[in-house]
Amino acid sequence: MEDLTFQLLANPTKLKKKDKKEKDITEDDILFMKIKKRYTDMLIFNSDKNEILKKIESILLDITISNIIENLVREIEYELLP
Repeated sequence: MEDLTFQLLANPTKLKKKDKKEKDITEDDILFMKIKKRYTDMLIFNSDKNEILKKIESILLDITISNIIENLVREIEYELLP
């Protein structure tokens, strides 16, 4: 607590800047930054973020549905085997 008090006395705006940056960055922003970092050879604009994230969500949804169906089929097959 004492360290924070001395830091605020020295530079009271420093803490406010950190809080603002943390609030402005969402999980979607972090994911998009990681995608841009991973695929540096591709030209990806910030304006493409929503479309890319929607497509990722759609792919994940399809995979989830497929996995659920496969698991159900396997369970039914397992139960029907003698």
